[in-house]
Amino acid sequence: MNKISVMNENLANKIAAGEVVERIANVIKELVENSIDADSKNIKIELVASGTKSIKIIDDGCGMSKEDAKLCFSRHATSKIKNENDLYFINTLGFRGEALAAISSVSNIVLDTYDGEEATKINIKYGKFISEEIGSIRKGTIIEVKELFYNTPARLKFMKSLNTELSHTVLFIEKIALSHPNISFTLINDEKEIVKTTGSNDLYKTIHEIFGYNTTKNMIKIEAENYDYNICGYISNLNIQKTNKNSMITLVNGRVVSNTNVNRTIKDAYHTVLADNKYPIVVICIETDPTLIDVNIHPTKQDIKFSKLESLTDLLFDTIKKALYKSDNTFKAYQESFNTNINEQTLIDSNIYSDSSEEVYNERFIENTEVIKEEKEEKIENLRMSFNVDEDAIIYNEEDYNKNKVLVKPVGLALGTYLIAQDENIMYMIDIHAANERINYERYMEELKNEKTYKIGMIIPLQLEYPHNEFMNIKANIENIRSLGFDVIEFGINTFRVSAHPTWLKEGYENESIKKIFELMGEFKDRFDRIKFNEKAAIRLACKMSVKANTNISYQEQEELLNRLFKCEFPYTCPHGRPTIIKYPKYELEKLFKRVN
Repeated sequence: MNKISVMNENLANKIAAGEVVERIANVIKELVENSIDADSKNIKIELVASGTKSIKIIDDGCGMSKEDAKLCFSRHATSKIKNENDLYFINTLGFRGEALAAISSVSNIVLDTYDGEEATKINIKYGKFISEEIGSIRKGTIIEVKELFYNTPARLKFMKSLNTELSHTVLFIEKIALSHPNISFTLINDEKEIVKTTGSNDLYKTIHEIFGYNTTKNMIKIEAENYDYNICGYISNLNIQKTNKNSMITLVNGRVVSNTNVNRTIKDAYHTVLADNKYPIVVICIETDPTLIDVNIHPTKQDIKFSKLESLTDLLFDTIKKALYKSDNTFKAYQESFNTNINEQTLIDSNIYSDSSEEVYNERFIENTEVIKEEKEEKIENLRMSFNVDEDAIIYNEEDYNKNKVLVKPVGLALGTYLIAQDENIMYMIDIHAANERINYERYMEELKNEKTYKIGMIIPLQLEYPHNEFMNIKANIENIRSLGFDVIEFGINTFRVSAHPTWLKEGYENESIKKIFELMGEFKDRFDRIKFNEKAAIRLACKMSVKANTNISYQEQEELLNRLFKCEFPYTCPHGRPTIIKYPKYELEKLFKRVN
């Protein structure tokens, strides 16, 4: 007797539904994407009980004819592709023709659509055709899904709470709205509006509508391209941090995707400036030739495969890193409290996200800064003339001035840990340990990159003994250790003898530093990566060699700390991502003390 048989279409659709529509948010995703492909400009999603009782999608797209309305629920019925070659040029969100067939097999669907000539209303319940009649609408499509998963009890049992299901839906609508800022999206649950975008075709304004003012004002615009990819969008500075990666939104040719390599590249670009357990908010649009991507590798099309992936990751990493380092990432105190007086409607209408009083204050600050700069340049010129020396020979720290506009002076220590400093318009609070870490980290990174090394002999050579497996790992990288400026030889069983070390090791901490470098080298079991080694070594050395909290430092040491910190390429965080500086602008302090309105 034959054991193999062809399953019936209804059973096949139920199996497909298990892959395509795992939860309510997946159903909404497939239906909304169909509305987008139909050139809709306004899409409304109405839910009852988070979609467990009813999901209704209303759009103003092109609609369907009577024949298409009936055919669309058949498996593999699609208007997006015609032949195999079309798979290489996919410019639509849907293309497989599986979603409607899968959804209709596990629910009760009513479709009402109008194609400009006739209106059609179709009812399909659990995969079976129920009725067809003349529709009632005169533009677009209305599709309503009820009794979802009621004929598949196992699937229904694994649905989460109403709040959990709704949160997944909200997250998707927010992402799809950002991927199509030219479309107005409205999400309503139990007659309560949750998400609303205007379809202004302005990504920055859409970010404001989704995330709010406080996030929007801390976003940095990015834009770059190479031969293969164009990227644009916004990334958050360090004032905005999340505990999960849900707000790392990448859009490829208008499609919301979650690609492991892309997400890792974005997180790597924030490495040493953002804590490992924190994530940025990013909305990055990636445009490329459809032939360079494969969107047909995941049942829900949420992941894609990139050709020339290295070209994309290099472009993303460099662009994000440069944008972060150029922007002001100084942490601002009491940030939330200063946003309550801002008229949200004014922000939406004008698309200018600043308080008018603060603008006046900032203009006055800029004018004062220009005066200070002129006075400074005059003093430099007088000094040059009086000593009759070339201007290039005078070191007046212009780089520090450009970064900070005016000279920052220390005021004193608070609680033995925080340095209070000020310039003419801003008060700063600086964590002395975190600041020292950043200074030392950048110094060690420069020294580790330097190909030319200078050594100093040790009066008493250092002997280091390790377990056999760790000894073998270090021995395999012995030439890499020597290239750093160490004179090292094997000295007995599982032991190394160090007789000289590079001059850049901190005085008084040489032995401890050598041990840390050797231990780190022993962690590279397979292929040695010099870039990763340099970074890890710089972080470990910087942490242990920095001044500790509750350490009293003199006024001269405070000045030196400030000068060295503001010379750093990125002075805003320690290499672990903790803030080094919190600033209190004079205007905001005066608001706190009710000196200004």
